[in-house]
Amino acid sequence: MPQTADQLVSLAAQVAKAPGFVSQGMSFLNIALQELAQNYDFDVARGTYLFTFNTSLGSGPIPLPADYLRADKDDVFFTIQGVPYPLISYDLSEFDSFLQQPGMASYPTAYATDLSLQNSIVPVMYVWPPPSGAYPMTIRYRRQMPDIIAGTGTIPWFPDQNYLLTRVAGELMKLTDDDRKDSYLGDGPSGAQGILRRYLDLKDDQSSRAQLVTLDRRTFGRGGGNLKDTKVMGWSYGSNS
Repeated sequence: MPQTADQLVSLAAQVAKAPGFVSQGMSFLNIALQELAQNYDFDVARGTYLFTFNTSLGSGPIPLPADYLRADKDDVFFTIQGVPYPLISYDLSEFDSFLQQPGMASYPTAYATDLSLQNSIVPVMYVWPPPSGAYPMTIRYRRQMPDIIAGTGTIPWFPDQNYLLTRVAGELMKLTDDDRKDSYLGDGPSGAQGILRRYLDLKDDQSSRAQLVTLDRRTFGRGGGNLKDTKVMGWSYGSNS
């Protein structure tokens, strides 16, 4: 039976011989979970965002979910009559060099995201060329998971509870100047980093799959060449280079 966040923090405080540091332990637990979501791609922390292109927005900005961090290759695509067409991810600096003219619209082939929040309270994306129709769009993305509030009985989303327990106990030991902190936080067999490394080796059931190395589609196969002809439909589209 998985432990709740409160149970994990209480146990970690006992291990660290700091029973009065439960509030600090919950803060350390949330920091550890934030770090895991930001630095690693776990399928358990994945979300799906569905929307339909609003042609009045042109290339954008198109609002993204507030918890959006990043998306994997081929996980951003629109569909026409059930046929998926993935968009290629570009940096904003590259995207700014694309031709933009009034009235220009077609089937989008590229996108870029702006996570700076300088113009919006949520992340936004831009697509190119601007969509010529209200195509349904799907984005599978890595989420910034919400913080856990004490007393809610929430089970942490990260499944390796041994790592969380060891990590929080080690962080509490730093507050109490416990000499065991380095071994609890270190890369040894029983340290938090060692436990996490072993988990990462087998995460998301990837161990039985061949890993493919692909060419950067920003350089190889640019533009409309990525729109596949199908038996249902076909098109002719010029290069964007």
